[in-house]
Parts: sequence; structure tokens; C-alpha cells
Amino acid sequence: MTVEIAGAPWSPVAPRPGLVARIRGAALRDTNVVVASVVANNLLRAVSSMILTRLLVPEVFGISGVIASLQFTVALASDLGFQAFVVRQKDGDQTAFLDTVWTVAFLRSLLLAATLAILALPVSHALGRPDLAPLIAVSGLVFVVEGVGSISLLSALRRGQILRLSTLEIAALVVQIAASALLAWAWGNYWAILGGMLVGGGLKSLLSYTMFGQGLHRLTFERSTLRELWSFARYVTGSSLIYLLVAQCDKLVLAKVLPLDHFGFYVLAGNLASAPLGFAANYASRVLYPAYARIWHEGAPDMRAQFYARRRVPSLLYAVATGGIIGSAPLIIGVLYDPRYADAALYLQILCISSLLALPSNAANESLTATGRVRATLEASIAKLAWLASAGLAGYLAWGQLGLVCAVGLMEGSALAIKWVRMRQAGLLDLGQEGLFMAVGAGGIALGFAADALLSPYLVH
Repeated sequence: MTVEIAGAPWSPVAPRPGLVARIRGAALRDTNVVVASVVANNLLRAVSSMILTRLLVPEVFGISGVIASLQFTVALASDLGFQAFVVRQKDGDQTAFLDTVWTVAFLRSLLLAATLAILALPVSHALGRPDLAPLIAVSGLVFVVEGVGSISLLSALRRGQILRLSTLEIAALVVQIAASALLAWAWGNYWAILGGMLVGGGLKSLLSYTMFGQGLHRLTFERSTLRELWSFARYVTGSSLIYLLVAQCDKLVLAKVLPLDHFGFYVLAGNLASAPLGFAANYASRVLYPAYARIWHEGAPDMRAQFYARRRVPSLLYAVATGGIIGSAPLIIGVLYDPRYADAALYLQILCISSLLALPSNAANESLTATGRVRATLEASIAKLAWLASAGLAGYLAWGQLGLVCAVGLMEGSALAIKWVRMRQAGLLDLGQEGLFMAVGAGGIALGFAADALLSPYLVH
């Protein structure tokens, strides 16, 4: 029904949704879901650190860092880019396609577990700690437990089920933390952390089937999917192998030259510095990448403006928050831990420089991948390797482990520079927007220093 006013038809305006509906709509936006999940994840990990550092000695965290580095090493050496591959494929919801991807992922998890079992003895002897061999061997079971999970954890991004996926991950993390704390109280050693990981991983795999209505997968080898996966993954695998050298050499060197308790300080600082990385990675891969891929497939005009519009506000908030961590690192360490861990503050400040640059770097990477320029990922990894080989060696020779840490903290800048070059060639770069991000990040650092100067004198231990 229309009403005629001055000869023009008028359609009644739909009533505005109520306050509760508007709040609910805002809360369910993809970006806000990612923000909330990352905040919850980091708060839970902070609580976990506060509990475990009081139940376990610093040496345990040094052991945890060594084993985590080994797990990361073997995983990245065989990275095939499953998530990006599933999200980008136009026919990525077909059963044969998903079963084939799951089959490859499951076989990879068995290979990773076997690799750690084989490496356990020689690696533990190389580190001068043969008692770590059983821990290293058993830690491979984490890959198997997660490998049986449903591929729906990847295809959920295609369907926009970010809230459900985030809920699953938070639930699994809560159970993992509770199990680790209980076992730490009972056992008082590293087996508590490993036991919690196995419990949390098992729950995550179980929920991957029950929460997404996905039936059990079958072993499938669809040739067309295998060919497409390799064609896509060859650049990802090459990039991952180089990134592996970049990401692990500092830990391998420091684990050898530092006592385990001091290496534990570095590991704790790295864990805290990874807190903003959780948002940078999840926001780029779960929100920006699907959106960029859709914009590219639709052939939307002025993609550069649309790409930056998608990330502008979250990027600026991220810059303020991560800069604040850099400036207030001593305050953060003082609040979370007792005075034994004060030396971790300087490491945190240095490592968070790369965390600050991670969001523009990840966003650039996703825009290039979505537009078919997958090779840029490999080029960025090569740039990191070249930087670390030169600046890392020079820094280590001049200032020891601190010089190496400084090179690691500045490393993301070399990758970002390469991605900017490729974005400019593709017509996707806006240096004004990138410069604004850097300026806001510098402001966040200043605010962090101010907060540390004002509040640190009031800390009581």
C-alpha cells in the first residue's frame, strides 16, 4: 500500500530495530566477533600464565618453548595452506573435495607425529638434555588428536560461521587451561602442560563434528582436488620452509646459549607478544581474506578503496593497543608475574615491534593472495630470511642475544616493504593509509610509556 503526497508515491519507512536488536547485530559482526574472541583468548592465556607460573618453576617454560619450537618446525615444514585453499575454491563445499582435503591433512598429522618420535632422541642429545626425549616423542600425539578433527573448521569460514568457530575454540581453550592447572598442581612438571594440550585438542576435534553437523569424513583421493591443492600449495610450502628458518633460528640459538630459566623469560615474552598477533592473524584470515576474495571474484570497481575501507577502523585500534603494549611492557610484566620475571619486559618491548607491523603485513598478504598473487608470500619470506641472516648475525656478534632479539623484532618490516611493492604494482597500495597506521601506533607507544611511568611505582609484590 502506498500513500500519494503531491503526486509522488510514498512507501512507509520500516520501523527501526530496537536497542537490543541493534546491539545484537553489532555484536555478531564478523570483526567484532574476532575482536571478542581474541580478547577472551588472551585473557584466558594471561590467567593461565598467572596460575602456571605459580605452580611451576621457570625451567618448565624453557622446556615448553623448546618443544613448541619443534612442533612449530615440523608443522611449518609441511604447510600446505589448507585454510586459504578451502576458502578460495569456488566449489569448496562439495563432499569429495572436503574429504580429499581432510585425507591429506590427516595423513600429514600422522607424518608429523612420526617425525617428532624419530627426532626425539637426537634433538634431546643435541640440546644436552636427554631427559627431554620422552616429552618430545609424546608431544607428537597433539598432531594426531587434532588431525582427526573435521575439515568443517576450515569450511566454516566460507559459510560465515565465525561466531560458532570462535565459540568452539574458546571452549576448548578453557578446558585445556583447567586440565593443565589441575595436572600442574598434581604433578608439578611439564607433563601437565602437555596433558592439557591433549585434552583441549581432543575436545576441539569432537566439537568440530557436533557443532557443525558434519558427518564423518572418508579417506578420499580425488585427483583434480589433489592437483589443485599442489598448484596452490607449492608457493605456500616454499614460503613456509623459509619462514621456518626465520621464525625458529632465534629460539634454537637462544635455547643453546641461555640457561633454561632465562630462556623461559624469552618464551614468556614471546607468548605475550603473540597476543596481538592472534587478532592480526584471525582478523586477516577470517574476515579480510573471505571479503577480499569475494570482492575480487565479483570484479568490484576501485578495489584499493574497498580493501582499505574493510580494515581501517580495526587497524587503527590495533595500532593503539599494540603500541600501548610496547610502551607499558614493564607494567604488564609487573602486574602479571612476580619479580623473578622482570627481565622479560625488555624482550616483550622488542618483540612487539613485529606484532605492531603484523596487521598491515597480514592484510597486504591476504589482498595479494585473494587477487591471485600467491607468490608475494614466498618473496616476503625470502626478504625476512635475508634480513635475519644479515641483521641477526651482525646484532648477535655485536650485542649477543639482545642483538638477535632486536633483529627479530624488526624483521616484519622487511616483509611489509616487499608486499607494499607488490601492492603498488597491483594498484592496491595507499601509502597515506599505511602512514596513518604507523603514526597511530607511535601514539600508542607514547601512551604506554606514560601509563608505565604513572602506575609502575604503585605495584606491590
